[in-house]
This record gives sequence, structure tokens and C-alpha cells, in this order.
Amino acid sequence: MAKGATGMSQLAVAFALARRKPQRPFSSSLGGVLTFSTCAGGGERGRIVFLGTPQVAALVLQELLQAAAAPDSNFEVAAVVSRPSGRQWLEQERERQASAATVTAGGAATGTSTAGTSSAVNSDPKFSTQMPLLDAHILQQQNQKQHPRLPNWSRHGPSAVEQLARSRGFAADGILCPVSAKEPDFLEAIWRLKPDLAVTAAYGGMLPQAFLDIPKYGTLNIHPSLLPRYRGPAPVTRALQDGCSVSGVSLVFTVLQCDAGPILEQTQVPIDPDIQAPELTEHMFKLGTQMLLHQLPRVLSGAVTIRDAVPQDEALASYAHKVGKVDGLLDFRQSAQNCHDRVRAMAGWPGSRASLLVENKTTGLLEPIEVRVLRTRVVATSPGRAGPKPAAISTIPMLGCMAAADTMSISSKLSGQPPAGTRGQLMYTSTGELLVPCGDGNMLSILEMARRRAGNTGDSPSSAPRSYLTAKEFIDGIGKRRLFVPA
Repeated sequence: MAKGATGMSQLAVAFALARRKPQRPFSSSLGGVLTFSTCAGGGERGRIVFLGTPQVAALVLQELLQAAAAPDSNFEVAAVVSRPSGRQWLEQERERQASAATVTAGGAATGTSTAGTSSAVNSDPKFSTQMPLLDAHILQQQNQKQHPRLPNWSRHGPSAVEQLARSRGFAADGILCPVSAKEPDFLEAIWRLKPDLAVTAAYGGMLPQAFLDIPKYGTLNIHPSLLPRYRGPAPVTRALQDGCSVSGVSLVFTVLQCDAGPILEQTQVPIDPDIQAPELTEHMFKLGTQMLLHQLPRVLSGAVTIRDAVPQDEALASYAHKVGKVDGLLDFRQSAQNCHDRVRAMAGWPGSRASLLVENKTTGLLEPIEVRVLRTRVVATSPGRAGPKPAAISTIPMLGCMAAADTMSISSKLSGQPPAGTRGQLMYTSTGELLVPCGDGNMLSILEMARRRAGNTGDSPSSAPRSYLTAKEFIDGIGKRRLFVPA
């Protein structure tokens, strides 16, 4: 996406959505006046299954539960689905292996039991017409053909969504944590709930067609981008990394193809040049929750269906690939703005890391160090360049700082030849900023750096040291030795 632009696809979606009749006002804890329409089927409350995993999804669930508790609400959250922890995965894998061993040992007896389960499930007329693919025996055979993969997460405790569901009194059978949404037991449990709608927010797993066919009115997903831009698992991160000045939130019906469903509602969000991924993600999902609560009455009454949503323009689709640790590596050969955008994008996880060289006071040799950069800004260093100007500059290890009246520019301070194996020397300012020379001639000002972990100190949260260092604290910590950027 070009900076400051959202593309013709967003304009087309906005025009198509604007042609609809105005919606009645609503409210939640986010504010406003709430008026839900009557649910089809004699005023019964619609049953919603919520799917989400991280903290931002827990925020959505919390608002959904609060709206459901209102006296005039036309829906209830019937169940919560979340991705399992690593410990849960290991327990389920042991059960799967034990079950497989039983099948091998039992032979025909186990096969009879499986067939009986399938027959009992398919005896329900609704099941056989609405879910023809949910044959437990067939799905079990398909799953056994695939070698189980270790989950790509390392947490051992329950997710934020699961913790919230427990705290709100959901029964054990109302909190589901399948390793795969293709599991026959999970699909059967969802079918037995007879949900009217499924809602997903940062769930983290693909949903098979067998699942999508169950909810009466389909599945709605809150996606933090202006679809069809930035489909996939990391839309906020990739938008910040690309330096976008505008992004947005899309409320879409889920289809089998990743984030390709028709758009029910879409809102643009201007991006502050210094906002970081965790803050922007939370803002996006709060806005998406408002959109969801706005649309729920009409969706649950059948007034709006997937056929009324606006199809995406496949020609303008782009994909936000999953983020890995390698994405956090800073390359100071790039422009200062690109480095700044990467720090913003990778904030939280995986974080941004930079390799530097520090001078050994005794030997004079340069030793490699790795620092974790938390917060930065761009500093212009020569006339005609955009961006804020730096404070007074001092070379390392000079004591004190240059007077403000000193007219010597940063360019002249860096005019000397750097040592072999380096491409530039870092500077520091009187305000405690650490300046890194970048490939475009501008500088990246490092404002905060991560503190090295020293294990469990036993300190209480109030007395424990904060998790970051200011640039000045870092400089003082290395004895104001000279720092260089590797070549």
C-alpha cells in the first residue's frame, strides 16, 4: 500500500457500504444508545460462538459479554473457542497416541464403535443436511494421515481468552481448545451447540468448511486492515513496516480462502508516525468491536446476510506474512525511516535487535554486542532533509556535551574515517539520545533499549527494575565507550 493512500478498492467498498440504509444507534461500554432488533424465531436470543486467543481478542470478548448481558440484548455467547497452550497440546497428543494404540489393538471392535458414533450423529436430520461432511469415521481417518505438528507457541498457561471465559463462569464444556478445528470431536461439539453465528478475532487458526457450514448466519471476522490489503496473520505489523499512513478495520464474512470473504463494514484509521504495533492493534480491535456490535442485530435477524456484503477485489489483494524472529533484525544500511518503521512494527514480539561494535578500553579492539531496541525516532542531519533536528551532539567518549551555540553539524563530526570493519560511529546528544547513522544520511535516534534479563530476582513488581533502559542509561552503563555500526 502506498503511503497516505488506501487504493481504489477501499473507495469502492466505502461507496457500496454507504448505499445501504442507515443503521439504528447502538451502545456498549464503548458508549452510545443500544437498540437491538428482534431475533428471528419468536424473539429467542441468538447463540454466538466466539473464537479468539490473545489479549486483544479477550478485549473483544469482554465487550461482547457485556453487550450480551444487557436486558434488551438479542444474543448470548454460548461457547468460547481458543488455541491451546503447549501443555494442552502435549496432553491431547498423548491421548491421541493412546487412542491410536487402542485402535490398533482393538481392531474391528473399535471400528464398530466409531461407526456407531457416525451413525448416531448422522441420524439427526439437521446434521445430515447441514453438515454432510461431518462423518466422524472419515475425518478421523483423514486426521491420522497427517503427522501432528508441534504448535508454534511456547506458552504453557491458558490464553487470555480462555482465562477470561473461566473468570466469567463458562462451564468446562463451554470452553473449547482444539489443536485443529478439523477435529471430529470439536466439530461435533460446535454442531450440538446449534449456533446462529460464529465470531472470530485473532483466533490464529484456519477454519475448515465443515465448521463454516454450522452457524446459521455464517461466521464474522474482525480483521485489522483495509481488505483486500494485508490479508493474513500479521496485517498491523506489515502495514507499519511498509510505512503506511492509513490503515483500517474490516468486518467480513469468513470463507474458506484466508481473509477473502465479502466485507460487511469497513473503517479507515489514520496511523500516527510514532505509534507501535501493540497500541495500534488494540485500537483496531476496539474499533472492530464497535462495528461488530453495530451489525449484530441485523445479522442475527437475517436482515443482512453474506449476499449483502461487498465482494473483495482479488486484483488488489496483498498478503501479510507471518512474523518471525529474523524480521526483528535492524539493518542500518537502510534509511532511518525504514529502520524506525521496523522498530514500530516489531514492538512486542519479536522485538527489534541491532548488532553494534563497542571499543575495549584496554586493548582498543572492537567487540560485538547485540542490543534490543524498543523505541526510536528519525533525526535529520543535513540541510534540506525532513524531520526534527537533533540536540547538541557529543562524540563518545568525550565527557560533557557540546554547547548549543556550537554550530558544528553532525555531518562534520562524522567526516573522519571510521575504523576498519565499521561503517560509522554512533553519537549521543545532551538530551540522552543515541544516534545511529543510516544509509540515507539521516540518523535513527534510539530512545529506549531493553534491559538484559537477569533471572528471577525475587523483587516485588513495585520494586523490580523496569524492563527498559533509556539511551543515556545504556551509554553510562558501557562507560561511554565508543560505539560503531558494523560494515
